[in-house]
Amino acid sequence: MTEDKSVVASRYNIEVPLKQGRRLVYNSLTQAMAVWDREDVEAFDKILAKEPVEPTRYKDLAYGGFIVNQDVDELKVLEEMYRRVRFNAQHVTLTIAPTMACNFVCDYCFQGQDKPHETMGPAVQDAIIGMLDKAAPQVNAVGVTWYGGEPLTRVKVIEALSDRMIELCQRKKLRYSASVVTNGYLLSAEVAKSLVQRGVTWIQITLDGTPEYHDTRRYLMGGKGSFHKIIANLRSFIFDLPKLAISIRVNIDDRNAKDIHGLLDYLGEQGFGKKTPNLNVYFAPVEATTEGCHIVEDVTMAKSRYGQLESDLYAHAYELGLTPLPSPPRFFGNCGAVQPSSVVILPTGDLHKCWDTVSWPDKKVGTIFNLPAVLENELMQKWLKWTPFDNATCKNCKILPNCAGSCAYKFIHSSDTRGEAAVLPCPSWKYNIKERLVQRSVGKGTLSKDDYDPDEIRTIPSELCADNIIDGGKALPEAMAEFYEQQKRQRRMLPMAPAGT
Repeated sequence: MTEDKSVVASRYNIEVPLKQGRRLVYNSLTQAMAVWDREDVEAFDKILAKEPVEPTRYKDLAYGGFIVNQDVDELKVLEEMYRRVRFNAQHVTLTIAPTMACNFVCDYCFQGQDKPHETMGPAVQDAIIGMLDKAAPQVNAVGVTWYGGEPLTRVKVIEALSDRMIELCQRKKLRYSASVVTNGYLLSAEVAKSLVQRGVTWIQITLDGTPEYHDTRRYLMGGKGSFHKIIANLRSFIFDLPKLAISIRVNIDDRNAKDIHGLLDYLGEQGFGKKTPNLNVYFAPVEATTEGCHIVEDVTMAKSRYGQLESDLYAHAYELGLTPLPSPPRFFGNCGAVQPSSVVILPTGDLHKCWDTVSWPDKKVGTIFNLPAVLENELMQKWLKWTPFDNATCKNCKILPNCAGSCAYKFIHSSDTRGEAAVLPCPSWKYNIKERLVQRSVGKGTLSKDDYDPDEIRTIPSELCADNIIDGGKALPEAMAEFYEQQKRQRRMLPMAPAGT
């Protein structure tokens, strides 16, 4: 870009004020991040004011996408990028539940407490192989996630079906990869090694706090605790299988919010973290998104409170080597639920688009025994036609390139969601992106803790509106505007707690 007075600031710039007139600037569209000194800030402001600056300033700012020609429709550019990723039909993604039965009884489970106990039989397994065989000429990769219920209660089904899918992919010259979502109780060293032999590269387990608290909410059907068994399982294989990535998910609500720092300390003391680079921890808010988990609506955290807590937890976890530096995602909401070549397969052969719906037969999109009818299914069409670019608030959000709507389920089945998530299903990045950008910069050595005032870098969701729609009233309904203003007031009143408190 040459010196040109027809340039404007990118709608996707997120600016974080630093001391001495400097700024940390991140562009969510290009994912560029830079620290501007006072001279950079002045040059940027002059360009927007149509005042002359050195030509090299234009080049530097345009390179990161911080300024663009005023005739560039960044929203259109973003939508085209999103569609190319979402509608890539060359990758088949299957979420396979060999059973919906579970050996745990967790009160916040979105599948509810009364789960069926069927095991996926030969007819469904044969149909899965037949579906992949038919799709093979049009695709180049197959990705499988084993899910449930608790999938490891049917490990023999996983092994047998994996062997068949791997053989088919090798014969058809397709890439194959697999992952497992499990509670970890049955994940022995023997099972872990068997899964790795069958293409599994990533496993997620859940720990919800220190041993004492975890065992009050994630316990076996007979009431026995699970924490120490899960830790023993991890210890039995994690050092011997360095290429197997383990993600520890921590579900957080008001009941365990104060306990999570203790969990991180415990994991560090037990030798996990810096000595186990293949293990990382991530955090997720408990939300009342389905009928099965409405019982926990009263203990779900306010989004602003959760956002601040999550930022502190990631900083603490990073210090212990339990998580990498935060990196804003790309198209986080572009999950299998909205992709044409992705389905969830239940033990009965019923097909769903989202694993949040698996306990409700009325939300299925068809059956694996009649695939032609699936594309004609009304609910299937609703999933495929949904887009965040149809939502005024999403379209006007600076983190749309990161979020992509976050969760289509909360739009398509919005009446099932309770609490703040029902107002707008924004991810936690909407409430802590500035803090986490600063944390990343400090971790990279670009900034130090002396370069910013914690009170000045707080994320205020309403400030992430690309077209200033709060003040202009162009898109937000009155209720949403009031919600954002309430969040803004709450955010200003919240003290910044240091990591580790």
